[in-house]
Amino acid sequence: MVDAQRTDGARRWRRAVGLGGRPHLALRVLAVGALGPILAACGTAAAAPARVQAATTVTFADQPGSAPNYILPLMAAADASDANLGPFQLLMYRPLYWSGANGQPAIDAARSLAAPPVYSDGGHTVTITLKRARWSDGRPVTTRDVQFWMDLLRSDRADYWAYVPGQFPDNVTRMRVLSPLRFALTFNRAYNRTFLLQDELTQIIPLPQHVWDRTRAAGPVGSFDRTPKGARAVYQFLDGQSKRVGTYASNPLWRVVDGPWRLGEYDPATGYAVLVPNAAYAGPGHPTIARLAEVPFTSDAAEFDALRAGAIDYGYVPYEDIGQLGYLGHHGYAIHPWAAWAYNTIAINFANPKLGLAFRQLYLRQAMEHLVDQPTYDATIFGGYAYPDTTLLPSRPSSPLVAPAALRQPYPYSVAAARRLLAARGWRPGSSGVLACHRPGSAAGDCGPGVPAGLKLAVTLEYASEPISVGEEAQALRSAFSRAGIDLLLHPAPLNQVFSQTFLPCDPHTPGSCSWDLGYWGNGWNWSPEGYPDASQTFGVGGVVNSGHYADPTAQRLLTQTQVGSGLGPLHALEGYLARDLPGLWMPLSYYQISAVSTRLRGTEPQDPFLNIYPESWRWA
Repeated sequence: MVDAQRTDGARRWRRAVGLGGRPHLALRVLAVGALGPILAACGTAAAAPARVQAATTVTFADQPGSAPNYILPLMAAADASDANLGPFQLLMYRPLYWSGANGQPAIDAARSLAAPPVYSDGGHTVTITLKRARWSDGRPVTTRDVQFWMDLLRSDRADYWAYVPGQFPDNVTRMRVLSPLRFALTFNRAYNRTFLLQDELTQIIPLPQHVWDRTRAAGPVGSFDRTPKGARAVYQFLDGQSKRVGTYASNPLWRVVDGPWRLGEYDPATGYAVLVPNAAYAGPGHPTIARLAEVPFTSDAAEFDALRAGAIDYGYVPYEDIGQLGYLGHHGYAIHPWAAWAYNTIAINFANPKLGLAFRQLYLRQAMEHLVDQPTYDATIFGGYAYPDTTLLPSRPSSPLVAPAALRQPYPYSVAAARRLLAARGWRPGSSGVLACHRPGSAAGDCGPGVPAGLKLAVTLEYASEPISVGEEAQALRSAFSRAGIDLLLHPAPLNQVFSQTFLPCDPHTPGSCSWDLGYWGNGWNWSPEGYPDASQTFGVGGVVNSGHYADPTAQRLLTQTQVGSGLGPLHALEGYLARDLPGLWMPLSYYQISAVSTRLRGTEPQDPFLNIYPESWRWA
């Protein structure tokens, strides 16, 4: 992922890079003497130092640009990335409820720091009992540590990466500490219990109040967090310390952890990190490997060269190198495609001053979706390592949260179907062959309300220039669109540039504003750590990452019902509706990565759909 979040609270847009792009994989450990030179020669951002020992160390390949760079588990949007979460912070600091259970998008009760919540007061109040756990300095994890996290969150909620106004923690009207191991949260209404658990309570990460509740490094530990001003000062201090990446390995703040790992080494120039076991860890799974080395690379080619050389134990195979999977299989690697809990769309700009009114016509969106040949993209671009995507949740891994009916493609690839839809609504080819509106108006056979006569279907696609697969999809789309009479103009650009174009505030009434038509990052949206997705942020009116300004009354009603209705019915209804209404163009969802793991390294399967890793369960054969 790229740090593409907006500082106004863009939520969970962490998967900006990865889906449909680069894969992570696992590799074999090499003796130290060989590892450093190989990685350096391949152009890695950091050659593994000679002190990494083959028999005790597992090397894990970070994707280019994905080295961890923020350690405080209370991040602002600009710091929220997959690299900082699953393979870094969550190895050291455990959330109250752990998302991801045996490869499924569910809560893992054993890894959670608390027992399942108990509901009362008509569902308005949840009482939570902590399990007995301790920090690495021997102090117990208590409700005071939860209170500390809540106080800091409230002081900085506007910048918090998972913040949605009106939701957590705004909807918590009271927190009562009942004992060192029990507390109660009262909400402003009764919420869907799956939503509350898997979307909101999973965010809570107890922090070591007895070490971190200070406003300066040499200052005393107090109860500063108990006032808004004090909490803000504490957060600013901790945030400042977290931005001093050069001190990560030596700063005493970060030595106190409750997870199975603590940071042993960190190279601020490259993001090369070594984690070592936390001897005081009391949870499930105790590390048997002595060190986890997270190795950054400057390019996919560099990583793959190291993989072929046997210098990585857990790495990935870039899609352009899928043809070499057989070679890796014969040289000590097992191949494991890694499916993410995600979806993938091309964003549609409904607020575009020229084409926005046309995009609001469902028949036009249906015609464009009919031109997306998902099965062929899977076969020819992703080598069979992608699968159809039709709605909010993926078909892999299977889950009761996914509505089976929503997974059936309502608009399968058909140029003829697209032509019929457009012709029936008054679009005719001009001299150049590009369709133009010949029947303006709102009657059944007209182009639609507000669509002017003569408007041409010349549509621009802004898309990420890397990875290669995104450009290949764009070229295939251009060909299909052309056959239906739509002129698709391709504008490749670096990913961050595409983000800045499609996520900047836009005013449709200001000339020149909101000028993009379609935007494609080629990677998808990862719901981590939400098992139960909150789509109000992506497709709700005013959603902080609703880049296309999609606004539909039925969708809005269903979005609300997913939060306050009971059972999974509301979520299934929303999935089915969005599959048909097309808030964006559904694109194939490729695996997060095609992992290549040393056959000597056991315990790595199944891979987690929330992109967490579990090195405490890995072992050498």
